[in-house]
Amino acid sequence: MSFLPRATVLTSNIVDNWRTLDALHPGATTAAVVKADAYGLGAAKIAKALKTAGCQTFFVAYLDEGTALRKVVGKGPRIFVLNGPMRGELAAYRDAELTAVLSSELHLKLWSTAPRGTCAIHVDTGMNRLGLSPALIDTEATAIRRLAPVLVMSHLACADEPQNPMNLQQRRAFEDVADAFPDTPASLANSSGCFLGKNYGFDLTRPGLALYGGTTPPANVQLKTGVILEATIINVFKGAKDTTVGYGATHSLTEDRLLATCAIGYADGLMRSGSGKLKGWVDGVACPVAGRISMDLVTLDITDGPKAIKPGARVEFLGEHAKLEAQAAACGTLGYELLTGLGPRVQRNYR
Repeated sequence: MSFLPRATVLTSNIVDNWRTLDALHPGATTAAVVKADAYGLGAAKIAKALKTAGCQTFFVAYLDEGTALRKVVGKGPRIFVLNGPMRGELAAYRDAELTAVLSSELHLKLWSTAPRGTCAIHVDTGMNRLGLSPALIDTEATAIRRLAPVLVMSHLACADEPQNPMNLQQRRAFEDVADAFPDTPASLANSSGCFLGKNYGFDLTRPGLALYGGTTPPANVQLKTGVILEATIINVFKGAKDTTVGYGATHSLTEDRLLATCAIGYADGLMRSGSGKLKGWVDGVACPVAGRISMDLVTLDITDGPKAIKPGARVEFLGEHAKLEAQAAACGTLGYELLTGLGPRVQRNYR
């Protein structure tokens, strides 16, 4: 029996989260962002489950992701490719029936010569990453309309900070853009944007991380755990007083402690920055990481954990107890990075 780290992906919970987010904006379409292999959890199985539940619109980042997803979901669902087309890719968009998101003047020029497929327009309302300038929309709106975009969109920079004034600034700027395309559906809200209120929903929302149990929703929105990450304890031993634990001898024992070595490390996505801060849960009891997380192993202090812990016991590092955003915060990052960082050794099981 393998004791590789294991991620149990709860597809039914992910579907329930999609339904919860869909209910926040009645009348709007709720898409699913499944880029980066559904944030590391397996786009094929998750997209199939979401399609069965009624999701008909998906977003990916790259053409290759889009063509792979088309084979999974078949004809019918819309697939938007966020990074847009490059030279030599235009026919592939048409053949796979993918929607190119156009976000630069080069994109507009390329698409004007494309074997005609469907496109969306991405306008920069303040993030300064991707997007056409609002000034260009003012001067080239007629030419852009000739491309017959099926969606006009922008992206919120600070949606995870509900009180940040930039949210309102971007929404107002986007309202002007949407007004310039009155017959084209509009989309602004990402996961956290879905929580900002009905004025941010427009015609289509684009949740990603929230589907998988991440983000920090308001109290009236309950999201379910999307994945349980577990590792196996392979050694239980006494750490003697006045010794140290792990690389760099960063953790000193001031008394005898019971320690456990788990077969998981930063090669599997358990970030080294969580050394001395993360916790693992054994039978629902939190046990702190002692010392540095190494490539393949991490040591827990199980002195105050359940009694009679033995090699073979499983430790939860993400799940019902080990909440995604709390574990990410202990690593000084966000849930996005923890999920997408799950390594190839982590077995994905689906339930």
